[in-house]
Amino acid sequence: MQDETADKVNAVPALLKAFVILGGIALLIGVILLAVMIMLRASNDQASTEVVAPAAPVDVPLPADMRVTEVVVDGKRLILFGEVPDGQQYIAVVDADSGARRSLIRLAPAE
Repeated sequence: MQDETADKVNAVPALLKAFVILGGIALLIGVILLAVMIMLRASNDQASTEVVAPAAPVDVPLPADMRVTEVVVDGKRLILFGEVPDGQQYIAVVDADSGARRSLIRLAPAE
């Protein structure tokens, strides 16, 4: 009985040593995988931020005589704030890549 207990006690350090080595290998593989994923993500972000300009100027339909007073860039959208001579105000949302107008909002006074 004494010999069996001694064998189990002697086996514990070897088992612990194997777990530590396997844990170190798993940690090293995880760090390498994390570095690769970060590099792939960075290269994808750089590729997606490149904006391809249209080959020719694009016409954006706006109300007649509208004067654009402010432009705000929101990701891949342009938000144009404008006013016509009679004082009516508009907001136009335009796709920055294609130049297509996504929406036109007329600001009306509350009644």
